[in-house]
Amino acid sequence: MSSLIEKNAILHVHTDASDGTASAAEVIEEALSSGVDVLGINDHNTLQARDEGFGGWHDGLYVLAGAELEDQFENNHLLVYGVDRLPDSHDTEEQINFVNRSGGICIAAHPTETAGKLRGTRSYPWTLDNVSGLSGVEIWNYMSGWKAGISVFNAPRKLLFPDRYVEHPDPAAVEFWEATGGCAIGGPDAHSFRYGFGPLAVNVFPYGMLFGRLRTHILLDRELSDSSNEAEIQLITALGNGKCFISNHLYGDATGFRASKTDGEIVIDLPGKGEIVINRSGKIIRKGAYSPGRHRFDITEDGRFCISVIREGRTWISCGIS
Repeated sequence: MSSLIEKNAILHVHTDASDGTASAAEVIEEALSSGVDVLGINDHNTLQARDEGFGGWHDGLYVLAGAELEDQFENNHLLVYGVDRLPDSHDTEEQINFVNRSGGICIAAHPTETAGKLRGTRSYPWTLDNVSGLSGVEIWNYMSGWKAGISVFNAPRKLLFPDRYVEHPDPAAVEFWEATGGCAIGGPDAHSFRYGFGPLAVNVFPYGMLFGRLRTHILLDRELSDSSNEAEIQLITALGNGKCFISNHLYGDATGFRASKTDGEIVIDLPGKGEIVINRSGKIIRKGAYSPGRHRFDITEDGRFCISVIREGRTWISCGIS
């Protein structure tokens, strides 16, 4: 497991080409400052960042310039990577088929999102059953977790202490992933909302702040190619094969974490102290506090598993394995 090449990625980021507040160039500068390896841009229903040449290498940062699609009711959001053109259809199945035929991947975004109780905090969940062709699921979305249940009564606390309300992946989204497979990713859903006018305007959830939270670590068999096109294929292939895990960077550097399953055994390389929780179908089958190192767990169950590492009562690392 340790021979894999690990790339630290921030996926699901919006620019001013849709409903973000910074240009693609500015967002890339923020990502470079955050020290990550990969940035995924997903503006709504547009490949503007890709069309303007922002995809590919930027001073050691690779930009996956994609899009976020939705149906005619603004539900069933899809994070799309690896295509040069978007489908004309608002039918989700047709969108997935188009992207797959074009050599790209589709990841279900915040599929079990729940609404807040304030204006502008409606949910955008997944409403379809038994859809095939997805390459994975976003099981942990920072902004979806934060806005769930927001009201006039708790909004001030949520704005002052946002991290208290984004403690774990959404269990319902994990269940969605268990039925779907592919990659289990996390992302900030970053927009850097701006409120107010002129000099009184303030940014809420700025890009730099969100880039220090949820990250998706992508695992590769070899170093990323210097060719932008080949590097993109490497990244989307790894994601499609589920070779990744999520970390909340607030609770430490998760570099070096690995998890694999063979017949009758799960093997975990833990980069730091934490409580390991192995979950299947909503049931905990193994749980305990462990030191850094390699740990082996005998299992008799089959299927997909969600592995969490807990620190300070919050999820530090989350990984889905099949």
